[in-house]
Amino acid sequence: MTHAITLRLDDADFARLEEEADAMRVKPGTLARILVHRALTSEMRSTTAAERAIGRLVARSRAIPGDAVELVAESRGGLER
Repeated sequence: MTHAITLRLDDADFARLEEEADAMRVKPGTLARILVHRALTSEMRSTTAAERAIGRLVARSRAIPGDAVELVAESRGGLER
């Protein structure tokens, strides 16, 4: 089953859509459908904020010299003193 929607574009966006559609030899509506489908699938989905945060944590952890377990043990030892 398919569903029809109305998409309102300003003149510049519609002109760009027409240009791209002409270059691909498809109708503007077909290209719009392709673009929406790509945006809703993992093909074009950018990484989530959580994935970016995890990436930053991994990068930071690599910058910490030495063994993490050893670092925690030394920190606990320092607190107990």
